[in-house]
Amino acid sequence: MTAQNQFLEYRLKIVRLGQAISFIGYVALDVHLFSAGTIDDPNVRTPVVALGVLLLMVLGAPWRRLLATAAGDIAILVWGGAIAGALLLADAIAPDDVLAIAFLAVVVFAAAALSNPLITGALAFVAMACYFLVVQGSTFGALNVHDGTRLIVFVTAAMLLLIAASGVRKQMNLTAERLVDLETRDIELTGREDELQRLYDLSRTIGTGTDLSDVLPEIVGRVAGSVSARTGVVMIYRAAEEALEVMSPIWVAGHTLRAEGYKLPLVEGGINQRVFTSGEPVIRNDLVESEARDQFLIDLDAQQILSVPLRIESRVIGVLMLADKPDGTFSEEDVAALQSLAGPSALVLNQMMRYQQARDEGEKMAELAKLKTDFVSTVSHELRTPLTSIIGSLRTLQRPQLAPPDPNAQQLLATAHRQANRLRSLIEDLLVVSRIDNQALPVRPQLIELEQFLADAVEGVPDTEGIVTLDIEPEAAQLRSDPDHLGRIITNLLYNAVKYAPDSPLEIWARQRRGEIWLSVIDHGPGIPYELHDHIFDRFTQVAGHVTRGKGGTGLGLSIVRGLTEAMGGRVWFEPTIGGGATFTVGLPARTTTREDGAEVIATDISLDTEAAEAGA
Repeated sequence: MTAQNQFLEYRLKIVRLGQAISFIGYVALDVHLFSAGTIDDPNVRTPVVALGVLLLMVLGAPWRRLLATAAGDIAILVWGGAIAGALLLADAIAPDDVLAIAFLAVVVFAAAALSNPLITGALAFVAMACYFLVVQGSTFGALNVHDGTRLIVFVTAAMLLLIAASGVRKQMNLTAERLVDLETRDIELTGREDELQRLYDLSRTIGTGTDLSDVLPEIVGRVAGSVSARTGVVMIYRAAEEALEVMSPIWVAGHTLRAEGYKLPLVEGGINQRVFTSGEPVIRNDLVESEARDQFLIDLDAQQILSVPLRIESRVIGVLMLADKPDGTFSEEDVAALQSLAGPSALVLNQMMRYQQARDEGEKMAELAKLKTDFVSTVSHELRTPLTSIIGSLRTLQRPQLAPPDPNAQQLLATAHRQANRLRSLIEDLLVVSRIDNQALPVRPQLIELEQFLADAVEGVPDTEGIVTLDIEPEAAQLRSDPDHLGRIITNLLYNAVKYAPDSPLEIWARQRRGEIWLSVIDHGPGIPYELHDHIFDRFTQVAGHVTRGKGGTGLGLSIVRGLTEAMGGRVWFEPTIGGGATFTVGLPARTTTREDGAEVIATDISLDTEAAEAGA
């Protein structure tokens, strides 16, 4: 109920109370006049009959309709004046104090029932004038002290009543204004609540699926349901074709419908194209013949449409169109509701399209990577077989009994043998990389005596004689790992150190730290530039420099080290060597093996010490 209706109901109650009191007073007056025998006097009977007619009019008047207009105040003024006149007739049959109360009641009635302050004052003046006539009586001379006092008291009481009524009326008006304000806010909050509910329902569609074809009908269905539309369609702008593409599926009466191949060129100038180019919403509740020629609208059999732009910040990415509203026509309220949903819908659709595009590209890249890996693996296998024969033949030709006598020919054989071995190493690296990528690298752990193992690895690397120092702690003397993979790791690290730190002393440490065996290859060369620290284990990464230009290499060595280490459950990291150089450390699980009652027992040392804390991972 509005504040205006509440005030009207209040005045109606005052009027009903006034009707009851007027009826009771009129009946009491008639009874007294009959009992006194004065009713036959024409001077009495005429006003009594007039009062009766007026009372009937008061009782039968349509007060609800009257009080809603200015005529209601006029009717109450006449009614109040009639009551004052009736009190004048009762002057002879009632004491003055009773009449004073009755006249004050007229003032109270005027203050309570009237809405216009001027009419309220006029009726109060009539009541005071009539009471003055009662006090004056039949003599029109000067008032005595008693009568003057009564009149002053009456006027004072009436004025106080009017002042109090004015304050109450002012407070009622303030309350009414506040109620109107509260009602307005309630309407706004209700609309905001509905909007937030629609946004919440729309946001839930983000989690309904990871594919645009799953999310799209959910979004369009919720948007169409918010304005009771039968059909919902999303059109996305394709810059390459300068056209709006209808996204499939579309939403029709609660069901999805495939709609492949619909494109609306901007040059055609249809309704949706104009919405996209202008960025303004359009309502068409009666599609005219020229606009109905749009083939897409004809296929939809659309009779009404409401289209709004899909906007992300200041950029329009498409159009959201609703068609056919069974329970009426599209209105400006529908436009406001649809625009409030168009922004979030555009954001969700744009993110889903980007996600799907990235996923499709990722799948294509993964497929290409697999094809590349398979190709490298196949070619490497095919190359390794003939290369093994070539290396064997060259080794045979280098035997003394078969070696050519010409020194130049012997040098050529040595060069060919060296380059063939280099090619074999490259092919093996490619095979290892292929298996790492396919996660098809077998790990066959064995118990390894590190001192002899590392010495053999150093011996197999050229240009390391006399420059490598081994430092193995007793706790790290044994390691259970794959010897082939560990050998390739150490060999690649040594080759890397010899290549980038030529003529530099090299150190290989073996330590047990934090439940791991740390194998460190340390050189004292120029070190690695700071900008390459985070990329040193990436494939095809090489440190450029005049010293290393003639060394060759593919940049796969450190990448293979990381792949093999991780395949065996370990980790590898790089640190600058104090004083210059590079330190590469491989951390593998520290497992030692003993025999007790024929069973293999694996013990792990997880000791921590100060040196490990200083070394860091």
